[in-house]
Amino acid sequence: MLHEDAVLHSAAGTQLGLSAYLDTYRAMTSTFVDRMTPEEIQVDGDTATVTIVNTLTARADVKDFMGMSLDDGQAMTLNLKGRYTVDGDRIREINLELL
Repeated sequence: MLHEDAVLHSAAGTQLGLSAYLDTYRAMTSTFVDRMTPEEIQVDGDTATVTIVNTLTARADVKDFMGMSLDDGQAMTLNLKGRYTVDGDRIREINLELL
């Protein structure tokens, strides 16, 4: 699904390569139960733009995430726009931004 040279741009910075993306994903899912719900999808050529409701539930106390602290079991919701660009049959670039 992801290109070996995938690039992820988000509020946390830029992650280069599949390995860095997977490290970020593992860190997020070990810290939070991460539910991403697509609300709207628009496709234009090789790019899909997705409006996402992202609900994060802390698996343990979190001292700082995006300037917030969360108690174990506490949830926060982020409204995101994701832009996914494909190269062949693989996602090459992901841009996530807060709405």
